Amino acid sequence: MKILEIKDLYFKYRDDSANRDFSLKIAGLDIEKGSNLAIFGKSGSGKSTLLKVCAGLQKGFEGNIKLFEQPLAPSSGCTNREALLKTAVLFQDAPLFNCGVYENIAIGLKIKKYGKAHIKKAVDEIIEKMNLTDIARAHSSEISGGQARRVCLARVLVLKPGLLFLDEPFHSLDALNRAEIMHELKLMTNEASITLMLITHDKNEALALCDKMAVIDAGTLIRYATVRQCLSDPRSETEAKLLGREMIFYGTVTKCEHEVAEIECAPNAGLKEAGAYNDGGNVSEGIFKIQAAGSYSKGERVCILINPQDISIGLIKNESDHYSDENTSVLNNYEGVIKSAVHYEFGMLLNISIGNHMKFQAYITSKSYERLNLSQPGKVKVSVKATSVKSFLMP
Repeated sequence: MKILEIKDLYFKYRDDSANRDFSLKIAGLDIEKGSNLAIFGKSGSGKSTLLKVCAGLQKGFEGNIKLFEQPLAPSSGCTNREALLKTAVLFQDAPLFNCGVYENIAIGLKIKKYGKAHIKKAVDEIIEKMNLTDIARAHSSEISGGQARRVCLARVLVLKPGLLFLDEPFHSLDALNRAEIMHELKLMTNEASITLMLITHDKNEALALCDKMAVIDAGTLIRYATVRQCLSDPRSETEAKLLGREMIFYGTVTKCEHEVAEIECAPNAGLKEAGAYNDGGNVSEGIFKIQAAGSYSKGERVCILINPQDISIGLIKNESDHYSDENTSVLNNYEGVIKSAVHYEFGMLLNISIGNHMKFQAYITSKSYERLNLSQPGKVKVSVKATSVKSFLMP
């Protein structure tokens, strides 16, 4: 069963609106029951507008939207109330009411006119599951920001909606509170069979809570796939940049043999109209070559993406340690110097300079960093397989 189905959606704000120049175009998008969808994009891309349209809060759209297989009316004069009653919405700055925590959580059930016994049972259960027992009798003005977010989530979860719209619900939380609340939310939505549509620009939130991702840029859907497919295999330069890829290069194919293309690139550069590549407005002196698995014709312009996790690092202790491409199956081998290293939870992100212009990033385990003693200055071997280099034609 499709919880939400969108076909040929078009929405534009009124001419007297501050957003009058913005339009939303979604050719097709759906959420199956048992699946959670992350709407991913930068600020102003149309994520929240899409949520409001799908939740029945923004009228005046064209196209077809179905909620629980029932059509959603595009005008305010006709509303599919039955379908909308199966949904709930939590916005990023949703306030608490000026009353106790218990009363805040119960208010939605009271509006829906549930009996006192049902309300007490449901609120007591959600308070226990959301770890709110200690503050259940406190006033909303007496609790912390993290606790307030928990109460807001409890207030919508207690309704057990079939579809829960979440608009960046964790944006103001510290890392510890965010992780704890996401874990609790995942458990509770699975238990109650609640489908999520999550608006976010945080990849970790999408990975933790969702299995599908829709990437939006300037009001247009540019990718719809699983979260892991989007993050590991971006299909365009725009998508790669939105998803935080740092190593994006541009180049021209100089030859292609045995389905491996040799691409001449300029590091950290943009395209010139004539197809040359520049660095800060001047033709770069740091032209370098990358070999990528793929079939191209000589002269074609391509965009190249490299994942930091796909780069291997080795030590160069003396001249005899220098790589020869003939002695390894790895086709891309460079010499570099580690300029900085940043510690993350499960490893180290290395910033590596190769020559005067080229910059790479490599993500390795902390164990490898210590074993190779990379905190000491010196040259390193930088290697990446041609099969790990993502490339696609430039328009």
